[in-house]
Amino acid sequence: MEKEEVTAMKKCILSLLLALTMISNAFALEVPTETVVQELNGSHQLVKTYTLAPDTDPQELIEPPFEQEGFLYAFADIVKTENRQTDTSNKTETVTLETATDNLADILAALPSAREYGDGTYTGTLSLDHSSIHTEASGYTSKTRTISTTRTIGPVDRNDMSYVPATTVKDGITLKLSGVEWQVTGSDVVGDSLAPATYQAVATYTGKSSYSVATGYITTAEYTGTVASDRVESITYQVTYLGTETDQAPEEAPAPVPNVSLVSRAKAVLPQIAAILAVLAILTLTLLLVRARRELRQYRKDEPEEVDDTQEVEHDELA
Repeated sequence: MEKEEVTAMKKCILSLLLALTMISNAFALEVPTETVVQELNGSHQLVKTYTLAPDTDPQELIEPPFEQEGFLYAFADIVKTENRQTDTSNKTETVTLETATDNLADILAALPSAREYGDGTYTGTLSLDHSSIHTEASGYTSKTRTISTTRTIGPVDRNDMSYVPATTVKDGITLKLSGVEWQVTGSDVVGDSLAPATYQAVATYTGKSSYSVATGYITTAEYTGTVASDRVESITYQVTYLGTETDQAPEEAPAPVPNVSLVSRAKAVLPQIAAILAVLAILTLTLLLVRARRELRQYRKDEPEEVDDTQEVEHDELA
């Protein structure tokens, strides 16, 4: 019984593999969108037209010699026509530029007015959007500078340093006295000579000031424009076969050229048919396994128990 069960299982598995192979071969067949029989330049031709994906191998469309309606057809030529599709899209690309200055004229000189765009699908030319230009410092560093100023003090009655302040303020920065020049602004007669009577002081003040300076500038700008994608959406193949009239007329009526719409519909439902066949095959295999196991259990249940011959012989000798 076990051998019969194994044999049944093997047959079911082989049947399932055969069904799947037939389904796979059915999917591999390409159905022509149009079939035309014509007389051209003194030759009888059958032209099959296919519209397929770009990655289809055209060599798979060529059929070996075949007979149809009293003619023997052999492959003659195949013509390829690309069906292209063009799409457009608005693209924006941002660029970054480092400059030593924030002067707009220098920045515009470093930015091209247009740039080429390509992402593997779309290509085109983008133009600079001047309103999108933005510049900011990339960093800062501290520097110092010397600030100086002069103050005129006077007139005073004598050249006394007590009249000269030790510090002064300029632009909010306190400067220290660094030098004084005294000038006579008036004189009086003293005896037989003139003597200075009034003075003025020209005081010089100096100091240090710290300030920040940019180490460089970063400019961002946008380029915008319309780009296009020109791609091959599908390929149309026209396969031509030359026909030679056979000697014997066909015994059966010639088969009509299949209706393209019906063939297309049939091809569209092939996946559903394949799924149904696969489910049915699995169900059949499961039922056969269940049935085989049930029969095996029944067979073991009905089989009579074997008698131990050794025990029976010993019992006879004792008797």
